[in-house]
Amino acid sequence: MAKKFLITLLLISFLLLGGCLDSTQVGDTIVVLAHGWDTDGKTKLFSAQMALTPPREGEMETGPKFMVVSERAPSFAEAARNLSLSLPRLPLWSMADTIVIGEELARLNTNLFTDIATRNPRIRYNVLLFVAKGTTPSEIFQVEVPPEDYSGTALERIIENQTGQAGIYFPMNMKDFLFETSTSGVEPSLPQIILEGRGDQTKLKIQGMAVFKGCQMVGSLNEQQSRGLALLKPGAIKRTIFNIKQPGTDGPGILSDNIAIELTSYQVKAKPSIKGKDIVMNISIKAKGNIIEDNSNHNTDEPQIAKAIEQAAAQALRRDIESCINQAQALNSDIMGWGLSISRSHPELWQEIEGDWPEIFAGIPSNIKVEFKLIQTYLQKDVFPLR
Repeated sequence: MAKKFLITLLLISFLLLGGCLDSTQVGDTIVVLAHGWDTDGKTKLFSAQMALTPPREGEMETGPKFMVVSERAPSFAEAARNLSLSLPRLPLWSMADTIVIGEELARLNTNLFTDIATRNPRIRYNVLLFVAKGTTPSEIFQVEVPPEDYSGTALERIIENQTGQAGIYFPMNMKDFLFETSTSGVEPSLPQIILEGRGDQTKLKIQGMAVFKGCQMVGSLNEQQSRGLALLKPGAIKRTIFNIKQPGTDGPGILSDNIAIELTSYQVKAKPSIKGKDIVMNISIKAKGNIIEDNSNHNTDEPQIAKAIEQAAAQALRRDIESCINQAQALNSDIMGWGLSISRSHPELWQEIEGDWPEIFAGIPSNIKVEFKLIQTYLQKDVFPLR
């Protein structure tokens, strides 16, 4: 018995020392940072941004840090295969954290992309999705975005900064996109990437959110509407900065009329009120924030002035939300997920109206209530006396 055990142990040790015969060496691979999917109407276009080997210790950086390769074919599977076969190294597709979808493909049919993406085990469900607005994924990958080495990874940082600081746009990963595309009563939206500037001055910028109805992009949200959508989604953003006019001023005003407000926290509740088949969406938002810039001569420590600023801030947030709802209903796309909310709270009613929901959604009124509480002004008094 002991002899058999010893022989078995020796065999296992030889296998461990020998390693896996089918393993791929690191030097035979190349890291994929991001890949893009698009169409020109006749063929499908597949592109990828790949990291080149960094210089060894003590060597100077003289060459490019990445390369962008593209292929076109009747199917994405063939285009991806042709791209892989054109390279001397094996692409590591599972390393990509970003996918950029071309606007033409988004408007045509995203199922052309998601079908193969969900079949491919090398594409992770937590990969972030973006839409290339007025440009192509390949052109986006060509842009250098200092201090980041690669635009593919820079997109992650940009949307992360938006969520934590600007509070206008929010990320969408593959898993959530597939859920909202395939689930009745909710539609997806994706951040849009544009190219700004020319030549060496070209830079990436998030501009608006692409709005989908089923598997097709049907329009966009502007900056104000995008912030309104973020406010309607609990936890979508961490903070945001917005401007209000000095209470008591009318018209366009002057620069000194502006007060910058930072929203630091918010709670949102959206609940349908149903009487028969009449539906009203009741939306309640409780927000808190601070004054971070004020050029007026008001004393914000006075309760009356502070109250007026709170009301103006609440009205500004309410306008963003109303603008988002109006645009979503105009596009007939339930990006707020009202239908999903009804299906969960009133499943029997949802069974009756689900088939007609796109038409019903467009005419649903909303009752929006926003409360804003001023926490701090963060302003020093009388440091620079005005003359």
